[in-house]
This record gives sequence, C-alpha cells and structure tokens, in this order.
Amino acid sequence: MPQVNFVAVLVATVASFVVGGLWYSSLLFVKPWMAEIGMTPEGYRNPPPPMAQLYATAFVTALVAAYAMAGLLVTVQHHSLESGLKRGFAAGLCWVAMSFGSSYAFERKSVRHWAINAGYFVVQFTVMGAILGLMNG
Repeated sequence: MPQVNFVAVLVATVASFVVGGLWYSSLLFVKPWMAEIGMTPEGYRNPPPPMAQLYATAFVTALVAAYAMAGLLVTVQHHSLESGLKRGFAAGLCWVAMSFGSSYAFERKSVRHWAINAGYFVVQFTVMGAILGLMNG
C-alpha cells in the first residue's frame, strides 16, 4: 500500500460523520428515510438503539473506507482537489451506489430508498476524496 497521510484519513473520517449527521437529519432526509424503513421517530426512540455501538461501527467503517481510498485512489501522485473530487465521486457512484442498486433490486426496496442511502455514500466519498486530495500533497 502506498504512503498514507493518517491525519488526512482521520479528517476524512470525521467529515463523513458531519455529512451523515446532516444527510440523515430533519434538514434533509430523515423523514423519507424513516418512511422507507417503516419507522417513526417514536418507534426509533422506544427502545433507544445502542447509539455508542452504532457510532463506533460507523466510525470504523468510514475509517477503513478513507484509509483504502487514501492508499488506492487518492495517492500522493494524485494529490489535488480536482483529482480527489473525481476519484471520490467515481468510487461512491460506481462502486457503492451501484452495489446498493443491485442489492436493493433483489430486496425489492424502492428507488427512493436507494437514492437516499446511495446518495449519502456518493456525497461521503466525494467529500473524503476532496479532503484526501487536498491533504495528501
């Protein structure tokens, strides 16, 4: 694996939390997302989910994704905002969103459900790529 800027990986990981917090908030998509999974705010809070476990899982998975992106896609040889944006967007759209699309088709989930979840990962990977592109130089 090529040289990786671990500070950039950590910043990209934290940024994914910010994007996720905004994406699945009342400002954006929490209501349609909850409708798609058949949940109400009251149902989500009663009983409350194990938030520490959920956030730890989200952190570790984002950290692994950022590390892999830093080592494979947005390397020192490809360090620029433009390169990071393009590579992050392509990874989010072409790998993650398309993989979700295949699974969601077999699981009979709606296009709206796919768009909400896949859209988050496209934005998340684009932001990660931008940060890695800027900081890997």
